[in-house]
Amino acid sequence: MTQSNEVEPGGTRRLTGKTALVTGAPRSIGRAIAEALARDGADIVLHYRSRHVEAEDAVRSIRKQGVEVFPVSADLTRSSTVRELFDQAVTRFGGVDIVVANAGVTQKRLQPVAEISDEEFERVLAVNTRGVFYVLREAARRIADGGRIINISSSSTESAGAGFGAYATSKNGPTATIRTLAKELAERGITANTVASGAVLDGFLAEESDVLSPEAIRYVAASAPAGRLGEPRDIAAAARFLALPEAQWVNGQTLTVNGGSWI
Repeated sequence: MTQSNEVEPGGTRRLTGKTALVTGAPRSIGRAIAEALARDGADIVLHYRSRHVEAEDAVRSIRKQGVEVFPVSADLTRSSTVRELFDQAVTRFGGVDIVVANAGVTQKRLQPVAEISDEEFERVLAVNTRGVFYVLREAARRIADGGRIINISSSSTESAGAGFGAYATSKNGPTATIRTLAKELAERGITANTVASGAVLDGFLAEESDVLSPEAIRYVAASAPAGRLGEPRDIAAAARFLALPEAQWVNGQTLTVNGGSWI
C-alpha cells in the first residue's frame, strides 16, 4: 500500500491496518475526521445519505493518502439500514476498529420550546437521537476488541442557547449512551467518548441561514477568546486523538472543543 508523506514530522501512521467508519462524512466535520484518520493510515468507510457529489469529492481527497475508501449511502434512521452499513464495512475490510457517529441535523430555525412543532421535534430526534443510537448499538455489537467509539455532539448540551431546545435535547441522549457503553465495553479494551463541538462555520451555519443571522454568527465568533468560529479541522483533531492508542485511558468522557465560548 502506498503511504502518504502527510504525517507528523518524525511520526508514523499509527492507524495503519485499522478501519474507521465515519457517518455523515461527505463534508464539513465528518469529512475532516475521515481525512485526519486516513492521514494516520486508517482505511475509511465513508457514510453519506444523499450528497453523492460531495461524497465522491471526499473519496478522491482521502484516496490521496494511500488508503482504501469505501463510500456507502444509508439512511441511519432505520435500524435495518444501519445493520446493512456495518455488514458492508465488515465484508469489505474484515472488521471495524473505529466508529465515529457524526451524522446529524440541526433545527431549521431558532424557536422557543413552546413553539416547536411535533414534526420538527421528530425530524431532529430521528437523526440525532434514534439514528445515532442505532449506530452506537451496532458499533457495540461489531467493533473489534480494543476499538474506539466516538460520538460527535454539541457543547449546546451543556449551555444551550435560547431557541435550540429541540437540538440540545436530541444531542443529550447519545452522550448518556456513550457513558453507558464505556462501562459495558471496557473489558474488551474498547473506549467510548464524546466530542462536544462548539459553533463551527460549516454547512449548518453557512447554508441554513435561518438558524443564525450573520450578525448572530459574528457575535458568537467574537465570544470565543480566539475571536473566531471553529473549523472542521478543530473537531477532527480531537476525534483523531481519541482514536489513537495514546487515548486508551480516556473513557466515558466528553471532550468539549468550543474555543472557550459558552454562548
